[in-house]
Order: sequence, then structure tokens, then C-alpha cells
Amino acid sequence: MKKFIALLLTLLLALSAAAPALAEKQTYRSLYSGEVTTLNYLTTTTTSEFGLLSNLIDTLVESDRYGQLQPCLAESWEASADGLTWTFRLRQGVQWVDAQGNAVAEVTAHDFVTAAEYILNAQHASGSAKTLYKIIVGAKEYYDGTATPKEGEQPAPKTEWDTVGVKALNDYTLQYTLKNPVAYFLSMVDNQAFMPVYGPFLAEKGEQFGLATGNDTLLYCGAYTLTEFKPQETRVLTKNSAYWDLEHVTIDQIVYRYNKEASTISADLYLKGEVDSASISAEIASQWLDDPVKSEYIRPDRPTSCYSYFFSFNYAPQFAAEYEPENWAKAVVNENFRKSFYYGLDRLKVKTAADADNAEALLFNSITPTDFLIINGEDYVKTGALKAITELGVGTYQTDKAIEYRDKAIEELTAAGVTFPIKVFMPYNASVNGWADECQIIEQQLEELLGKDYIDIIIEAYPSSGFLGSTRRSGNYAFMKCNWGPDYDDPETFSEPFAVGNNYNFIDKCEGMDEVRTELYSLFDQATAIYDDLTARYAAFAQAEAFIVDHAIVIPYGFSTGGYTASRIDPFTLPYTATGISKERFKGAVLLDQPMSTDQYYDAYDQWLSDLEALTANP
Repeated sequence: MKKFIALLLTLLLALSAAAPALAEKQTYRSLYSGEVTTLNYLTTTTTSEFGLLSNLIDTLVESDRYGQLQPCLAESWEASADGLTWTFRLRQGVQWVDAQGNAVAEVTAHDFVTAAEYILNAQHASGSAKTLYKIIVGAKEYYDGTATPKEGEQPAPKTEWDTVGVKALNDYTLQYTLKNPVAYFLSMVDNQAFMPVYGPFLAEKGEQFGLATGNDTLLYCGAYTLTEFKPQETRVLTKNSAYWDLEHVTIDQIVYRYNKEASTISADLYLKGEVDSASISAEIASQWLDDPVKSEYIRPDRPTSCYSYFFSFNYAPQFAAEYEPENWAKAVVNENFRKSFYYGLDRLKVKTAADADNAEALLFNSITPTDFLIINGEDYVKTGALKAITELGVGTYQTDKAIEYRDKAIEELTAAGVTFPIKVFMPYNASVNGWADECQIIEQQLEELLGKDYIDIIIEAYPSSGFLGSTRRSGNYAFMKCNWGPDYDDPETFSEPFAVGNNYNFIDKCEGMDEVRTELYSLFDQATAIYDDLTARYAAFAQAEAFIVDHAIVIPYGFSTGGYTASRIDPFTLPYTATGISKERFKGAVLLDQPMSTDQYYDAYDQWLSDLEALTANP
């Protein structure tokens, strides 16, 4: 223990010596352009909403700035010898508080049971339900028993809650019983599905719980409380004075101001000192880097494997008649048509819109990102059936193959009654830097290669607020850049955008993809059923993922990071993890007196890597 403490002190001193001076006043100011649609953390799974909610409600465990899981609401835990029962001993004295910081009740094991029961009630339509019912004993049966049957179907038998493997053994002991051993279970509990809720407050609020109308629809047990919430105006997060780990909450207040033009004006406001972070487009970054003064205000975005981006085809289009959804529906089920996009899309050229200097390093050919999962010292995406796909690199762009598949598609689609050019409706979020440029490159590049008599790509800007609801989730697109963030440390997490009930590509609702869908779901089922041999499990998921790519069900793209950012936050003080919601938290984050420059960033990054190596070598 003494050796460990001495090591930590050495690491902290080394980091502080390399970093710029800290700001005296720890108030972080930023702009936002997209409003949340709910504060109900028991139902939502939207990243933008958990950027807020993860700071207000704690989880059982959390990741630190080195990506190591640490105790949070749970002080300790243990698994049974067979891996089926996990017991968490909760931290005593943690308080639920209201928006003014007034104590309401203590957080207990019963609050986790209440939350799980709410999530597993199908009437609440929680996006977290599957996370629980696919692994916990009795959860799927309970969920099915609460669901409204489809027309013509018999309702599933109702089961009692006490048959579900989520129990409060006493006020401070929580137990989960799993269907099968889950090697990655601990990484799952840093997830919204394992957040608590205070039962009496939930009952009191009823349908008003978590409404995005004010800060009084929630209670708080996280590092911050939402002291001010005025939709499309302002959000203020204030350090929770009753927080159990107050000494590690270094930013006193986080102030967000709404502006629908945030991505456009934030850079200027940053230079004026009115905000502490700004969106930096590739064009602005290029200008600033050429300026000896402004170049000191920006640094590279930190590398991360949190989110995977891919271009998705919509197999159940619900867009406006003017974009000919019925014609698109006939075309998209044709594999040659999809492969003409797969081989015709110059992803490297598209990625330059985000980072002209480092575009190739940000691309990958799989759905699972590189460096997400290491197997016996080897990257998962470089194993099994994914190996050949990964080794293609930027070689997926092959114009001769694109033309070959186009010609085959034209012949087959003409026989199927498809009319040309096929309209390709492609919406984008107007508030996201670089997205408009990406769409314009795609339109110009694909139409030039494949021919305007073959496809007519139609791009349309949508506002940030409610963007996903008005586009992807409602099927209002034909071809669109989408992303997925992993929930736990296993490749199964990247199968979710293709699962039954998904609101990504709707392949489960497509009438013309029966054979492909059946084989894909069979591959997923085979992989999921393997839980006692991780090597075999990973190989099976690699085969399923390779099937997705080989049949061009989607087109992999790459990392979300790239380019430069302007921020007074030291990125190496933030929680760092590929999975869970800790990555959205400000706990531990430190504001610098001056922005970190590129040189300082790389010095700090090297120090962070060195510190991480020392920590993992001396656990």
C-alpha cells in the first residue's frame, strides 16, 4: 500500500510539473445547440442526454482518468465461484438531494431494485431494458409479461417481480443473479441500466418523472445538481455539497448557454474569453494553426475508441414522398447496389473534412473500433474473419469494383421495376462541425463516379434539437452517417444497431432482406450463446461482423475524434473509458488558466501513457 501511495504521489507531481497552470476560478462555460428531450435516465440511452445526466446520478462503479474501474456507489463487490451471482456492498451515507441541495433520503440497495423494476416494465419503453433482460435471471420473462401483445397475438404470461434476479438483501447489499457467467459484467454496471432511483419520489412524480421541463423532476446523487434548467436558454450544474466524494469534484459550476448557432460562433466567443470551449472546424483549425498567437489556443482532440461511426442504409424508409421511398426500398435490398456505394465511397477524402492532417489514422473497416478489445495481445479486429477486412485499410475504395457492381445493380434493379436515378436522401445535423462538408464531398464524389443517371444524392440540413428523433429514429433517411458507443467490454455491444427493434437501419423490418437477416441473426445467436470460452466467443462475433461488412449492410467509417479542439479543460484529468457513462462526466476534470497548446498536449499525453504503464505494472 505504501508503495502504491508513493507511486501515485510521484505521478501527480510529474503531471502537475508538465501541465499549464490551473485556473483559480473553476467555472466552466460552454454553448450548446441541441436540447435534451428528457431527463428520465431510466428510459433514455441518448449520448447527448447522458452528457448531462451522468453528472447528476452516480453508478455502482466508475472509470478514473486511466480507464481503471473504481468503486463509486458500491464500495466493494464479489462474484460467486460459478460467476452467476454478483454481490455489491453499497457506500453508506450517500444522499439523494433536490435541486437546491436539500437532503431527501439515503441511497440504498432498494433504489437499484426500484430502478430495475421500472426499466423492465415494457410500458415504460426503456432503451435500457434489453441490457438487463438479456443477462439477468427472470428479467426477460417479467418484461414480456408487462408488454402489450401485438394484434392477433396472445399476451405473454405474467410473472412476479420476486422471480427476477435483482435483490436488495438489506439496505446496503445489492445482488444480481445472471443467466450465464458474464465475464464483462463489471464493465456493464457503469451504465444507465444500473442507476438507482428513489422509489417514493418516482411514485410521487409518476409520468412527470424526468420531464425536461425543469430541475424539479429529478433527485440527485451525483457530483452535481441541476440548479438551473431553462430549455433552449440555459443549464447550470453546481457542485453537490452533499456529494460523498466532494474532494474530487474540482469544477465548481458548469454553465451552458443555448444558441442554435453554437458551432458557428463559439470560436469567436472563445477568443473573447466568453466561453471555455469551442467547436473548431477543419477550416478554422487551419487558419488558427497558421497564426502564431491563435495556434497556442488549440490542441488535437484526444484519441478515443468510444464511438464507432458508419454509413447506414435505411431498409424501411419513412421519408417524404418527394424522395421516392418506395423506389429506394426496392433498390436498397439489392446487394450489388449497396456494394457500388461500399467500393465507390472514398472514405479518406470524406474524412479530410474533419482532419486533413490525420484522416487515414481515423478510419477503420469494421464496426468495432480498433483498440477496443485486445485478445492475447492482439487487437480483436485483426483476428478471425475480421483480419482480412482490417488489412484492406483504405483499400475499400476501388473504383473498378464500384463500376462493376453498379452495372450489375442497374440490370437487376431495372428488372425489379426501379426507376433511375435513384434518389438518396441524406440528412445531417447542421450544428456538427464538418458534417455538411462530409455530405457535400459524398454527394459530389459518388455522383461523379457512379453517374448522376444512377443516383441523385439529396442532402438536407436538420437542426440539432431533436435531430435523431426527426431523422434516424423515425426512419427519415436513405443513407446517413450514424454512430454507436459501446456499453460494455465485449464485441456483442456492437451488434445492437442491427438487433430486432433497432432504430438505426430497421433491417428487422425489411421485407426483401429475409435471407441475409436470417443468417446474420443466426450468427449473432451462435456468438451470444458462447459464454464459457472467450476466444471462441470473440471469433464468432468477428464472423458475424465480417458478414455485415461483406454484404455491405452498412459501410464502416471510423473514429469520431479527429482534428483540433479549443478547451480550457485538461483532457487528461477527465474520466477515460471506451464503455459506460463515466466518459461523459466532469468529475475530476481540471480547468487550466490558459488553453493547452499542441506541444503541451503531446507532452501531457506522453506523461499520461507513462503513468498508465506504471500503474498497470504495479497494481
